[in-house]
Amino acid sequence: MTRVLKGVALGMAVGFFLLNPKTYGHDDQVPKDIATKKNPVASSEAVLAKAKTAYEENCLMCHGETGKGDGPMASMLKEKPPDFSDPKTLGEMSDGEIFWIITKGNKAAGMPPFETKFSEEERWGLVHLMRSMSNTKPNNNPAKH
Repeated sequence: MTRVLKGVALGMAVGFFLLNPKTYGHDDQVPKDIATKKNPVASSEAVLAKAKTAYEENCLMCHGETGKGDGPMASMLKEKPPDFSDPKTLGEMSDGEIFWIITKGNKAAGMPPFETKFSEEERWGLVHLMRSMSNTKPNNNPAKH
């Protein structure tokens, strides 16, 4: 009986951990001023080249070469990284929402925050790169959750 109670208690603790918004690297809600913000960095070949280098050094290992979520470390994660090459994945997200995830990370999915690793300009450049991977257009209308 004690083993059953310990199992139930552990299950409840794990459930609380996964459902607790503080488990994630950022708040569930992206601040409205960020979610609706137009990407302040103009897309250019130089911006995309810099973003691609940052992506290859920091993101490719999980997200894969073309953003399919099939990087060499993806199978070791609790959750498979999203497929950025599929327009449905990023199509409804605003640039600000993508920027926020890059900035704050997603602790539950194992994605670290890049707020201190990349400058604000570099993170907006990564948004452009992800848009190019997904063949989606810039967007400052947040998804309806």
